[in-house]
Amino acid sequence: MIRLLLGKSDAELAPWRGALGEALGPNGRLMVDLIPELKLIIGDQPPVPELSPQDTQRRFQLVLRRFIGVFTRPEHPLSIFLDDLQWLDPATLNLLEDLLTRSDLQHLMLIGAYRANEVTATHPLRRKLDAIKASGGKVAEITLAPLAREHLGQLMADALRCEPERAAPLARLVHEKSGGNPFFAIQFVSSLAEEGMLTFDHDEARWSWNLERIYAKGYTDNVVELMVDKLARLPAETRNALQLMACLGNIAEIATLSTALRNSEEQIHAALWPAVRQELIEHRAGAYQFGHDRVQEAAYSLIPKERRGEVHLRIGRLLAAHIPPEKREEAIFDIVNQLNRGSALIAEPSERRRLAELNLLAGRRAKASSAYASALTYLVHRFHETDHLRGIHLGCAAL
Repeated sequence: MIRLLLGKSDAELAPWRGALGEALGPNGRLMVDLIPELKLIIGDQPPVPELSPQDTQRRFQLVLRRFIGVFTRPEHPLSIFLDDLQWLDPATLNLLEDLLTRSDLQHLMLIGAYRANEVTATHPLRRKLDAIKASGGKVAEITLAPLAREHLGQLMADALRCEPERAAPLARLVHEKSGGNPFFAIQFVSSLAEEGMLTFDHDEARWSWNLERIYAKGYTDNVVELMVDKLARLPAETRNALQLMACLGNIAEIATLSTALRNSEEQIHAALWPAVRQELIEHRAGAYQFGHDRVQEAAYSLIPKERRGEVHLRIGRLLAAHIPPEKREEAIFDIVNQLNRGSALIAEPSERRRLAELNLLAGRRAKASSAYASALTYLVHRFHETDHLRGIHLGCAAL
């Protein structure tokens, strides 16, 4: 939303600048730390006073509510969609609870999606949803069932431009392999076309296939294995780019990819184009995003387990070395998350000391945003690094 505002003229931006300034008051620094681009609208903000952890959390939640409130109006309601709720950290779950139970915000709708098979009765998300309901929060849950064979048959008939009776045998096979998962079904049919198992007969002016050949091919009924096979058919430079992108997460900024791959942005676009063309990833404003987390999972699995720490460490070193000092603080989480996953391979004491300093900075930034669980993780890493250095120094003294 902030980037959209930055595209407006000064005259159009002025009312938003005023509304944001009024809503955030003396606490604007909290949101600027979270969204650095906001500084381009409301300017530099003074530091906020230190408070107790509980008061810090309440203040942050209040400021976030006021920030969101700027964009929620009767004539301009706001919908926020969050995917993969099962992976949310405790701080974000607390924010959701605050927005849905203790907030007076109106004209706001939060939409979340999660995998029910990964959320047990004791999962933090399940407990949080139950707490929101118990507090009077409005929660409507919709269970998305797999596609029935009948509905998958309709989808296949529509895609192949033929009668449902003709598509039915192929639809049964696709349903058998995919279990009715829409993403898996579409990817499976796409793979059939790519491998020449599903072809367009120009003489007959219709799609044709041979079920015996498809069964003989022995296609997997595992979506990740199917995606791995699909990625394996991409050019080597595309696979390499997707592997590094998978290390960075579900979405990666083009500038970060350029640094990690040591390629120009034009080379990044060229390398990733085959994956974009097959709808495995999406090109967004200034970033690339995986079309589905199963694609990211498959891309990451292409890196041998014994090499993953090495790859993360290399990415972290490149980010730390090439991100300008003035932007390093806002990129601290990207840098530290990569270095921490490869920290076991760091032998140089000076580099371990630097990593301890970076974890301390990340911990402080997470704490400032009331993300105490994340802050604790970074500070524990910092402790391990300093403890390791202490062990080195004691060993040298003994020698």
